[in-house]
Amino acid sequence: MQKPKVNKEPRLSLNTLVGVCAIVTSICAIIITLYQTRLQKVQQYASVKPLLMNYSKSFSGGDSKTGKSYHYEFIIVNQGLGPAIVSNYAYSYKSKRFENIAEIIQQIKKENRLDSTKSVALANIWKSEILPVGEKLSLINIDDERLGPLVEKADIKIMVQYKSLYGQEWRFMSNDKSEPQEID
Repeated sequence: MQKPKVNKEPRLSLNTLVGVCAIVTSICAIIITLYQTRLQKVQQYASVKPLLMNYSKSFSGGDSKTGKSYHYEFIIVNQGLGPAIVSNYAYSYKSKRFENIAEIIQQIKKENRLDSTKSVALANIWKSEILPVGEKLSLINIDDERLGPLVEKADIKIMVQYKSLYGQEWRFMSNDKSEPQEID
């Protein structure tokens, strides 16, 4: 009977084993580097993310002359970490588009047959306008006991589309309970 030949040389030499370990280590290092780079990019984008929010405040009280007063204010504020660059905007009232807030106020006054009002201060948003962090933009500021409550209860919608410094884009809708939606 013949004995099977035994190969005395190991299948993997020490040099081959060290080479395979070096390749595996290099691949792992590349994967970790790519992952860390992606995390840094996400962190960098988050560090300049703007966040537009809106709130309104109203109160009524006594006026020394007439005994009545009503104050209503609608404010948009950038509560994010970076500036918001406005790329588009739209104003609507009762599902009809308007060019600016003044037209909406005129429509409300016309519908309610109001000829004159006391104090009304309006502002608009413009394309390419930059809202810095913490900036409060008072779009509607009314001191009038007749017009104030009408505007507060009106179905005024304001849409602002804005970008971050890195070009990420969001759409903000006033009176929407959810946060601004990212646009792809």
